[in-house]
Amino acid sequence: MAEPKKITKQFIISQTVLYVFIMAFVIMFKTIFGDKNTLVGVMGITAILMLTQVNLTISPVKNLFKLIVINIGIGVFTYLANLNVWGAIPLNFIAIFIIIYTFYYNLKSPVYLPFSLQYLFLLATPITAKELPMRLLSLLVAPIGIMLIQFIVNKNKTTKVGNKLIGSICDDLIKKINDKSLNKQEINKSIKINSTEFRKIIYDNRKDEFYVTEEGRIKLNIVVVLEKLSNLLDKDIDNKYVLEDLSICLQEVKRSLGKEDNLNNVNDIITNILNKYKDDNIHGLDTLRILNTINMLKISLEELKLLGKENYNKIEANGDIPEDYKMVNVHKKEFYKKSVKFSYAVRVSLGVAISAFIADYFKFSEGKWIYFTAMAIIIPIYELSKKKVKDRMFATLVGGVIVVLLFTIFTNTLVRVLIIMAAGYLRSYAFTYRYGTIYTTICAIGSVAMSGGAVVLTINRIVFVILGTIIGIIINRFVLPVKMKDANNELSEMYTDVIDGMLKEVYEKAKNENDNRHEMDTLLLVSTMIEEKISANNADYITEEIDNYFDKIRILIVDIYQLYTLVRRSEINLNNVEYMLDDLKMLSNPINGDIDMTIKRVEEHIKSTKGIENKIIFASIRGVLAEIKEVKEMK
Repeated sequence: MAEPKKITKQFIISQTVLYVFIMAFVIMFKTIFGDKNTLVGVMGITAILMLTQVNLTISPVKNLFKLIVINIGIGVFTYLANLNVWGAIPLNFIAIFIIIYTFYYNLKSPVYLPFSLQYLFLLATPITAKELPMRLLSLLVAPIGIMLIQFIVNKNKTTKVGNKLIGSICDDLIKKINDKSLNKQEINKSIKINSTEFRKIIYDNRKDEFYVTEEGRIKLNIVVVLEKLSNLLDKDIDNKYVLEDLSICLQEVKRSLGKEDNLNNVNDIITNILNKYKDDNIHGLDTLRILNTINMLKISLEELKLLGKENYNKIEANGDIPEDYKMVNVHKKEFYKKSVKFSYAVRVSLGVAISAFIADYFKFSEGKWIYFTAMAIIIPIYELSKKKVKDRMFATLVGGVIVVLLFTIFTNTLVRVLIIMAAGYLRSYAFTYRYGTIYTTICAIGSVAMSGGAVVLTINRIVFVILGTIIGIIINRFVLPVKMKDANNELSEMYTDVIDGMLKEVYEKAKNENDNRHEMDTLLLVSTMIEEKISANNADYITEEIDNYFDKIRILIVDIYQLYTLVRRSEINLNNVEYMLDDLKMLSNPINGDIDMTIKRVEEHIKSTKGIENKIIFASIRGVLAEIKEVKEMK
């Protein structure tokens, strides 16, 4: 379960500066584009800030065009929808469906909110044909602003943010080596968080949702190696000299990457350390694995140095994107009634279309609260909607009462403006939906009650919120409902497909039939996003046992990825490594009853094969088989 955010001095300063900036932006926007387009500015700045969590810099022109089309489309559709109450039904349904389906992501935080809210705000602010050009012009500001901020925040994010995360992982590993009294669980948790954050950066920085940059590929491998080291250090390693040298290597990795990848003198220390063990007769398998991971770190740092910073964003594409990863096919695959993405898009579209029709048909002056509430209540997973209904009603009542009391006491316009501004500012400190909506309600009712009538407006809003809530509840319950079990099954199937795909890639690479590193990288990254999504969806239900199960799967995935890297960097040939291909083939289709027998056979191959590199590959195969068996038993 996510830990509550802490309000620090730095947080207060940043929120205050941000609030002042937003207010200044909105005032300037209103001055240029007029009162009727003020909310375009509000949602524009919201989109600019919200989309910083998504890296759009890898394909800037394509993403700018996409954002412009979406925004102009919102302007045109809302204008047409306001012309005819009956024609608005299909128009609203189609427009909201496109917005939700485009910006709702199954595996990462959705960013549809500023676009869907912008649609509703413009729907509630009709314009004439004469005013349409100015509105469309105002809608161009956000896409341009989004991309400008993207280049400030997300350009070279793998280096700027990623290197800090790698440095933090190295620090945690050094603590793990040097101080046995520390709580390993806490250190492992920190390593997992930093590793996950790094993987998310790489996931976001892929071109065409598939191709990983060369910098991303190399540093992703470094992070996986560091995670593998963490897993190895959880065992009892008795060779203190290797551990001391490992600590020195980790310091060198952190120093070499630093802030700007200072790789001029890279690997001298690591090479000298590895040379010390060349002639040693080391039999401990875990010690051999640690030395192997040190060597893999050395190889990755050498690759990074040879690549050069000027080629960090280079992409080596060995072929076309596989059919399963083409976005058109990904969208097709999600187009079925039990898909969370599809069902949610249908439900929100239907809710907005119906509630907007009711508001317009009966000409309710504040009828917009019906469709705002309906959209807020309709959420992807059915079980989570029940709590949101209670929170929405509570927040509306409390917010309304606060406005009535304060506006009754304070009749001065300036004081009322300050109350609304204070509520807007305090909204940034509310980390739950319930309390955030209280501040939103104060701002919303307060804004329209500036000239008086707060009591009437509060009663009206409560009535419309209740109506919108009823519409939302009915749609959540009866229209393509997706329950937690359905969402978890969808994610579990994806998880299984990822593991099967990774095992298949290892075998195909060993046969030299495939060198699609991008597919392997994408599978690893997708596994991380699935893990995060399952955790977010089930935050209130995850037990220690379930947590341990997913930790075990993560260890399995790390080991499969490292085995792939070992195979890719080795020459596997039937003439010099007997049985290796057969053992790798068994990985891609392990049969339950035969796993124990296969493990014993691989153990025999570890003893009989010659060469440390080959022994390590066989040991890795054995480790993956043992983990597959353990995961199946836990399940």
